[in-house]
Amino acid sequence: MKDKLLYLSRSQVDACEVDILEIIDTIEASFKKKAEGRAELPFKPTIHPRPECFLRALAGYIGGLDPAGLKWVSAYPSNHDRGLPLVSGLILLNDPETGIPLVVMDGSLITARRTAAISAMATRQLAVQGAATLSICGAGVQGSSHLKALSCVLPELKKVRVFDADPGAIERFLDTHQPTHPGLTLTATKSPEAAVKDADVIVTAAPMLTKRRAVIKGEWIAPGALCLPLDFDSYFATSAFAVCSKFYSDDKDQLYWFKENGRFDDVPGLTGDLGEVVSGLALGRENEDERIMAISVGVALGDLTTAGLVYRNACSRSIGTWLDR
Repeated sequence: MKDKLLYLSRSQVDACEVDILEIIDTIEASFKKKAEGRAELPFKPTIHPRPECFLRALAGYIGGLDPAGLKWVSAYPSNHDRGLPLVSGLILLNDPETGIPLVVMDGSLITARRTAAISAMATRQLAVQGAATLSICGAGVQGSSHLKALSCVLPELKKVRVFDADPGAIERFLDTHQPTHPGLTLTATKSPEAAVKDADVIVTAAPMLTKRRAVIKGEWIAPGALCLPLDFDSYFATSAFAVCSKFYSDDKDQLYWFKENGRFDDVPGLTGDLGEVVSGLALGRENEDERIMAISVGVALGDLTTAGLVYRNACSRSIGTWLDR
């Protein structure tokens, strides 16, 4: 199909049925390539057509594994009031040998799954041994994808406490996920404090706002907890950063750039990049009482790795629509 371009809609991406554990393991291999200096991940150009909203380009190439391409993604918190997805986008993969575009696919599911897979990779490395309680603040797409991914890497997980500012979102979350996770007890909470206290792993999936909400306080975070903010520094208060002794990120250079430009003022410095952790080049957890934060700023490596797995399955299963170039 040299004169054709494959298109995959959201439902077709879902129909490719890439196993979440395969995504986690393949992304971990990609992060190891990154730590070896074999990934090109240029800084992400961003535009802001509306207040608190952005469109952003994530380009990348991973040497040795060969995904090459681009994600064009939007984040519009205002879409909540319109009944539209907060995050949407497209992913383009190119043939690294010729540069010719191979496939364009919906990026919303891939964004959710790659973010959760990176969190799961960090959790395998940094969570306290025997972690049994997960807190999810934000019962949307990311909350759902994180429940699926983290339940795969936390063998002792028993309890999941869920908070969202929208009670209806919590109800839908429990109705959807309790039947598919019969071994877990999913509980709605009425406040972030009730969700977070005594949790071993804390996920925050609120909108990334310019003005921080600073909701989660340091005194709520138990010794040994792993904090996974997906919303930059929006949801954790200064005191929450202060009780953490180690900080990691999916992309060290990006986080420091954001820090220089007004975000992450409460992050004193990074212990390491997650690629360095999985490669044994940076120190991980040293004791059961350390409070650790692994911050996701978003990196094309995860998108392109996941999209490559989707493309493979699409081709082998004849899924998608062929378009003329």
